[in-house]
Amino acid sequence: MIDPWGSNQYFDYEKLMKEFGISAPDNFFDHYLFRRHLIFGQRSIDYIEYAIKNRIKFNAVTGLMPSGAMHLGNKITIDQIIFFQGLGADVFISVADLESYATRNIGFERAREIAINNYIVNYISLGLKPCRIYFQSEDKDTQRLAFILSNETNMTELKAIYGLNDSSSMLHVNSPLIQAADVLHSQLKKFGGPRPTIVPVGVDQDPHIRLMRDLASRLRVYSVSIKDGYVLISIKGTMDSRKFIDDAVSLLNNYDASYNYDYRTIELKNSTENDKIEIDLKLSLLESKYNDLDFIAPSATFQKLETGLKGGKMSSHVPDSLISLNDDESDARRKIKSSLTGGRKTIEDQKIYGGNPERCPVYELYLYHDKDDKNVQRVYEECRGGVRMCGACKNEASEMISRLLNELKEKKDESLSKIDEYLSHE
Repeated sequence: MIDPWGSNQYFDYEKLMKEFGISAPDNFFDHYLFRRHLIFGQRSIDYIEYAIKNRIKFNAVTGLMPSGAMHLGNKITIDQIIFFQGLGADVFISVADLESYATRNIGFERAREIAINNYIVNYISLGLKPCRIYFQSEDKDTQRLAFILSNETNMTELKAIYGLNDSSSMLHVNSPLIQAADVLHSQLKKFGGPRPTIVPVGVDQDPHIRLMRDLASRLRVYSVSIKDGYVLISIKGTMDSRKFIDDAVSLLNNYDASYNYDYRTIELKNSTENDKIEIDLKLSLLESKYNDLDFIAPSATFQKLETGLKGGKMSSHVPDSLISLNDDESDARRKIKSSLTGGRKTIEDQKIYGGNPERCPVYELYLYHDKDDKNVQRVYEECRGGVRMCGACKNEASEMISRLLNELKEKKDESLSKIDEYLSHE
């Protein structure tokens, strides 16, 4: 069971992929997070690749919890969002102030202050271009859609996905539906209609991804699948299937269509698995003319969680386990110098046996935040070869992180002046 509200750190990513049906990404995306396998898994990322290849609009969606400081462990998500925005994505960012109110007792005004000063300003300084950033407590589209989605699931399903029981709080029932609405509302007609949508998350959020994908599929009329190597289209619901079948056959007139009104199916005999995405996207646009809740199941990337400087997860409950993007340079240096490492007990042993960068939070600072592949490889090889000592490595890492923090600090006033370009005012 993956617990999206838990505090466990996940290390056996291969086991998680096998048990939960997560696939490895291919080599389509040229970004250091993909090249270094820090993004280790995905669901339906081929929809995003298809959109980019064919210049089709797509969305990138994430959220932030306004309950503390944005830290280096949060940065990998916004790095991806900025990357996808550069590839043409329309970006939607939810400020989860309803959840922070329910779980952390943070008032809405305080949540707004935290979101702007600790997160959004840093997003802009990191390179995020104008997009739709909204607060859950103020957004009627999200609230209405969450209400509608609640009719598409039940407690039996939520118990199976999340391990809930009769004593679970209603927050754990409502939260997944609000998060699903955060993602799916980006495909409402007012925002451009159904589109491929990418959601970068840690693997602990996969239960939410699975639920929202299922909810999106349930609301569709056309269900597109593969049968015996060709595309099979099924018409869901109880309405007369004739119009839906006739419209689909007319739209897909370049395929050899065999259809059955009684069985509510269309078989495209001369299609292949490679045609599935194109057909699904065409049908979703057709369906959107008479289905206001026509959504394409969202895609996801899964990222490895950066290890805290004290081991385990980065956590605000252990302040020295993380570096906030609002930290002073001196605080960052102090935390790095007191960090755990993958080094040996003595310098002599380090020289003889080499260090263990795979278990080193300091090496992860390079791995996650240094965009220079050659430099990261150099650090790795010097550590493994016994050439690099932990003290010198910490000093070098401190310089790198200090430069990042200083750059963000220098841009803060300019970024604050741009806030109004990002916040939704509906």
